[in-house]
Amino acid sequence: MISIPVSDTLHARLSRVSRWLCSIGYAFLAVFFAWSALSGHRQAEAILKDAVTVQAPVQVDHIEEKRRKGRVSYQYHFRYDFSVDGVEYTGHFSTSEDNATPYLGEAPQVDVAYARSNPAQFDRLDRLEGQKGLGSVLGRVIVALGMLAILAFVVHLLVTRKLFVRQAPALPAV
Repeated sequence: MISIPVSDTLHARLSRVSRWLCSIGYAFLAVFFAWSALSGHRQAEAILKDAVTVQAPVQVDHIEEKRRKGRVSYQYHFRYDFSVDGVEYTGHFSTSEDNATPYLGEAPQVDVAYARSNPAQFDRLDRLEGQKGLGSVLGRVIVALGMLAILAFVVHLLVTRKLFVRQAPALPAV
């Protein structure tokens, strides 16, 4: 990694700037994560309080191959179609190779819940059930915020301890 030697005063300034930037970035991302999670919770509650469930056939849309460090993994992308009062709706979801087995069998189906008042609001029933409980949503948000705090701290340390380093004192001439 590149190390840039700087004076003590400049290093102190860069440390303050890094601390502020990491703190602001953390706050911004924390608000975004919390808003996103609570938005999903509100949507799940809105659908489930007026829900109609149907079973929809699932089909593989495409399979994405990912290569990383000599390993190959597959991401399965699925689609499901259902109709309400003659109007067709299509949903999509993705899952890893390990979790794709239930959707690869013969004539796989998925339970879909939609809002009776607005069928365009729909999702897989298992996903909606997972987002329904506010406690589990807040638990996931707290874990994510903790991991995000650690990441912000590591970025600050990398900037102040590895990228910008204090300049070594000059050796006296002999």
